[in-house]
Amino acid sequence: MTTFRNTTSLLCAPLLLLACAAPSDDADQSGDDIIATPGDVEETPATGTRPSGEPSMVTVEGRVAQGVECLTLKTPDGDTWSFNVGEADFGPGDYVQITGEVADASFCQQGRGTLVPQRIEAKDPPARDRDPARAGGLAVTSAYVQGNWVAKGLKADCTRPDFAVTRNRNGGSIIETRINGVPATGYVDVGDTPALQWDEGIPPLPIETRGPDGLAVMPAAGANIVTLAGHRIEGDGVVFVKCAD
Repeated sequence: MTTFRNTTSLLCAPLLLLACAAPSDDADQSGDDIIATPGDVEETPATGTRPSGEPSMVTVEGRVAQGVECLTLKTPDGDTWSFNVGEADFGPGDYVQITGEVADASFCQQGRGTLVPQRIEAKDPPARDRDPARAGGLAVTSAYVQGNWVAKGLKADCTRPDFAVTRNRNGGSIIETRINGVPATGYVDVGDTPALQWDEGIPPLPIETRGPDGLAVMPAAGANIVTLAGHRIEGDGVVFVKCAD
């Protein structure tokens, strides 16, 4: 976790107009990273000015990307924020959580606004954060999911598939398996946010292709871990492969 210490910059006049004096030699020299004060702009340009009144603090998480002027953070829900990582050791492709103030003004001019970070820490991406690169460019379709599936590995046994997906008379895809040791039937949503959907009491399990021949079943964000056909659905998910017809 990277915590930014901003006591110097909070005492400044409006940012980018005046420079604060440098900290004295006896200032706290802990290992925390320091956000650049206005006097440091030649080394680390500030992305924006702090709120003039009561700070508007937000905490967001998402994947870091390189924006037009600044780094951006895109949340799993599709929001984009600009920010300056400063001296923190994070960059494009990392999944992080940022707590900071929403700047009054910024030259970033991208997304919902610009954050002045006070804390940045690495986070495990939730299932709904989809990295297109690992999907092999394949979409989740009805044709892709229909068939018998077994968990990938040396013990894969297509004579005893972990779940079966079949087409119903309405054109949908029905899944039959065991959830938490109990037989369960649900349907496969192949829309914008593909998932295995169940009756009330079982959380939807997001799915994505792990290509060229895999289907990853991932945990639901914020829900208790479930088992599917005896496999714990947690972390980055469990990859299943389709059995030959």
